[in-house]
Amino acid sequence: MQFEEYDPQRDAQRFDDALDQGRGTAHPTPLPTFELRPYPFQVEILDKLRAERERHGRHKNLVVAATGTGKTLIAAFDYRRLAQEGRWPRLLFVAHRKEILTQSRDAFRAVLRDGAFGELYVDGQKPDEGTHVFASVQALNRVDLDRLPQDGFDVVIVDEFHHAEAPTYRRLLEHLQPKELLGLTATPERSDGESVVKWFDGRIAAELRLWEALERGFLSPFQYFGVHDGVDLKNVRWTRGGYDLADLDKLYTGNDVRVSLILKALRDRVLDPGRMRALGFCVSIAHAHYMARRFNEGGIKAVAVSADTPGDDRADALRKLRAREINVLFAVDLFNEGVDVPEIDTVLLLRPTESATVFLQQLGRGLRLVEGKDCLTALDFIGQQHERFRFDLRFRALTGSSRAGLKREIEQGFPYLPAGCSIQLDRVATSVVLDNLRQAIGFR
Repeated sequence: MQFEEYDPQRDAQRFDDALDQGRGTAHPTPLPTFELRPYPFQVEILDKLRAERERHGRHKNLVVAATGTGKTLIAAFDYRRLAQEGRWPRLLFVAHRKEILTQSRDAFRAVLRDGAFGELYVDGQKPDEGTHVFASVQALNRVDLDRLPQDGFDVVIVDEFHHAEAPTYRRLLEHLQPKELLGLTATPERSDGESVVKWFDGRIAAELRLWEALERGFLSPFQYFGVHDGVDLKNVRWTRGGYDLADLDKLYTGNDVRVSLILKALRDRVLDPGRMRALGFCVSIAHAHYMARRFNEGGIKAVAVSADTPGDDRADALRKLRAREINVLFAVDLFNEGVDVPEIDTVLLLRPTESATVFLQQLGRGLRLVEGKDCLTALDFIGQQHERFRFDLRFRALTGSSRAGLKREIEQGFPYLPAGCSIQLDRVATSVVLDNLRQAIGFR
């Protein structure tokens, strides 16, 4: 629980506006009618950033903050502080999806109280002035860096910085020399073993991990159910990036037995599926459309979306989900990052995900606090895994447990979770996970 000092002279209007927002009576406006202020836990992170710069002279800083704790707003408040001399420093904000860039630009506009701040450089949109640019890494990859001055931006902010080892990001980071570099991520650890902290002299300036955010009540508690789905993945081809997606698609798309199990598990664990707002993470476009069709046939309203879905249609699908005109959006690598729908109360993990980063991102879609949501329900459908699959990565990221303590926690039913949280594996799923741990990290 976090508290702020209340001064009636100073804070009365802000308090009334906040009450209106909570009651749903506030009218939408282009910008907030009051100055946005950071939450106390965000102030802690901002103060650490200031100390890194002013006390230690460090101007390359990484912020690690759990999904749902407002990384973009932290960056906007930090930028506002950097601009205290009265002008906005030249800014480049980099992300990899248009939705993330649009939401980020709008967050900066709200914090800075400037409805014209920032220009998009994505999907054919190009900036006119080029002083405050929210750009996709794909668009920047087409830029001739010889024509972009190394000091062309005072402040460079890179969202989802765990992508920084990709060639498109590395090319840009090696070229630019801003006065301030700020990286944002929920999970700096990468499954390929590469470290992104090397861009920041091996340091993390400030961090708020999932475990601490849950303990301190900044995120919604979760109920995670691991359900055995009867699918044998032991002989699926394993590539450098994990399971071969085409092979997974063949196993999951058209698998009516598995869908029947998923629907039963959902109805057993969600009080009223007709009231839920859920995201389902699929392995392919065909899988997403198949799942949507089968859910509609089963009486649960669903839509499938992917990167191939036109932007207006994706936005309309999200609007319908918020309004409960549909109950499930099935997606393919689309809503892992950056899409802010706090009302999401259920996630369906319909494909094996070894990456702790992706797993936490998907879970994090439903961890944002919002009035009327008691907790997040997460259903993870678990099959017999390939011998190279690693369950320990996700459960250690989820619980904060050491490698040595993870087996004991599983056997004891995860007794040390934050208040309101639970992890339940069914009997077969428990056996699958424990067998996997013994193979992966040598427990007996």
